[in-house]
Amino acid sequence: MDQLASVLLDFPPAGGYADDEQYHRAAKSHSQDVAKLAVSQNFKAAAAQLLDHVHPAVNSISHLALLVSVGTTSSLPQPDFLAKVSVFLASFDARQIRYAGKNFSTVLDWLVRGGMFPASVAVELLTTALLRLDPTGSMLTSHHVALVNLAFTTDNVEPALPLLEKNVVFYPAAKAPQEGGAPSDLDLPPSAYITVESGLTKQLSSTEVLQYDLVRGLCFIQRRSWRQALDALERVITYPARDSHSCSKIMVEAHNKWILVGLLLDGKAPKLPATTAPGAQKVFAAIGKPYQAIGKAFEEKTGDNLKTEFESMGAQYFSEENNLNLMRLVLQHYQRWQILNLRQVYTKISLEQIRARTHNAETAALLATEAEIEQLVQQMIDEGMLSGVIERPADGPAYLTFHPPSEELSESEFAQKMLHTAQRLKDLEPLIKATNERLGTNRDYIKFLVGQQKREKEGRRDYDVSFLNQVEDEDLMTGVMGDF
Repeated sequence: MDQLASVLLDFPPAGGYADDEQYHRAAKSHSQDVAKLAVSQNFKAAAAQLLDHVHPAVNSISHLALLVSVGTTSSLPQPDFLAKVSVFLASFDARQIRYAGKNFSTVLDWLVRGGMFPASVAVELLTTALLRLDPTGSMLTSHHVALVNLAFTTDNVEPALPLLEKNVVFYPAAKAPQEGGAPSDLDLPPSAYITVESGLTKQLSSTEVLQYDLVRGLCFIQRRSWRQALDALERVITYPARDSHSCSKIMVEAHNKWILVGLLLDGKAPKLPATTAPGAQKVFAAIGKPYQAIGKAFEEKTGDNLKTEFESMGAQYFSEENNLNLMRLVLQHYQRWQILNLRQVYTKISLEQIRARTHNAETAALLATEAEIEQLVQQMIDEGMLSGVIERPADGPAYLTFHPPSEELSESEFAQKMLHTAQRLKDLEPLIKATNERLGTNRDYIKFLVGQQKREKEGRRDYDVSFLNQVEDEDLMTGVMGDF
């Protein structure tokens, strides 16, 4: 056992290494040595005992190999083993794990397999581990897909939020770019070391990528985080396609939910982004007609058409599309948005006037009493949807006073906002650098640049400058430029 321990504790040395290249060679060599040891019977027999002598945060490659061996042979009582897995995932050295991807993925797979940990614990540990490996959360891996499915299906979204709220920028390649440098370089973007070859992820299909953002959207819908839900679903519907006629069922499902979420968030149907593939736009226009009709009816002054559109399709239709609960929320929020829109005209308005000017979409009628309106308005205030207060003067009717929008920030709030923005820009630097490098070697992007340069030399542009010069000031005020 002493011989095993000497190898396991050999890396990293107390004095460290002079540079990234030296660290890389030593870590790679150590990982290979540990892999050879791990197949021996002596290693398997002593693994449980050695775990107590090999520190998870200091000797992470070695400790991870021991964990995998113990998990495979079940040589520790289950509670003790689970405790060691938890400690490791919360403390491992992320730099070392870049050289132990297959073993690391094995441990993460245990979390989502079920039965080993309670779902809430598994989600929290998986989230912690993935953020330790990639603090930016910008790299989508197969483990992200497993995590979001586990979090949603077990109703454990909360512990997964620190990862789900991150914006994905990179998708795993088969191998790291040759010019990327040694994996030990701590300034590398995650795309340089999280690859299929490293074992830290499996190859992702386009369906898995779409599924990840769709389920992310469902997680945010579950929490009624409408802005985040809309952004996640928008990533699905704008997914790029080589074939102009391509549009998957997942994209259609996301589009229909996207319309309903947009109504809840902004009180009006969202417009398709210009980056939506032409083929997808055609499919959305054809298959999404019931939802587009709902969106159009939501913006009308009375709830008659909205109620009619819902009933014409029937609750069964929306239930089969897993949108019935979302659709019922849309019906409930119709009157809420009518009330909110009154702030564009009034600074204060009586509750009776609100009752007379807003409609309930579920019944297509006015609420019966002022008390019902008061209850609805107070609920909106309590939930933070409406900024205002109900006042009840002794000599007059009760009324709602809208609070003016607070646009000015205090000096400390402004400073905090600037610091947050500066940090975000700093965090984006390596991501932008890596993206530019990958684009620089992408055949389609180079072809696009060559074509663009050719057009510029020939004096052509993607828009007609002479037309722009003819646009009058009043046209600019009425939104003529909205399509540019």
